[in-house]
Amino acid sequence: MVKKALFLPIVFLVLTKIILGHNNVVLDGANQLTAVQKPQVLSYNSETGLDQSAPFVFAALPSFENNVKTSVKVADARAEIIRQYLQKYDSPLVPQSELIVELSDTYNFDYRWLVAIAQQESSLCKKIPENSYNCWGWGIYPEPSDPTIMKITRFDSFEDALRRIAPQFTKIFLKGNHTKDPMEVMRTYTPPSDGSWADGVNQFFGSLE
Repeated sequence: MVKKALFLPIVFLVLTKIILGHNNVVLDGANQLTAVQKPQVLSYNSETGLDQSAPFVFAALPSFENNVKTSVKVADARAEIIRQYLQKYDSPLVPQSELIVELSDTYNFDYRWLVAIAQQESSLCKKIPENSYNCWGWGIYPEPSDPTIMKITRFDSFEDALRRIAPQFTKIFLKGNHTKDPMEVMRTYTPPSDGSWADGVNQFFGSLE
């Protein structure tokens, strides 16, 4: 009986140590898992920025399809061709390059017409009646009652001239046939010409391609 009484407490103590040791191992493992899974918070200083000693975690960049796309206005190549051509001859029409293309599109005719005619009629506005802004020989003709007096159509500016001439040009001289060549237009634009007007306009057309 004495041996049995002593044996039971010893067994109890041994089992208690084993159980307590197992619990400590489980708790240590749980703490390690918690430490691994705990997110790292980067510290930020308003003067120095992010704490350089802290590790960085990079997120994946958004796909191209998700990026916000901005529209870029591309300059019309025709306007640039005209601008460079006019600049080459030091023409005062340079600032009107884009307007010339805009009007040709609005009234559906070749963008080179207004420049080529201005080159033929006035060397791109170098030789025009004073204060007329009329580079196209538009409405310039001898007075019927006195041929020594020239009737001159005047405009307020080069822009004004372009805006007023463009719709009339397509209506009077092209008459809906926007594929007319310079020889056809010459017959009504300047009937007395022996063909040199059309030859000149054709040449300038080629220079503007």
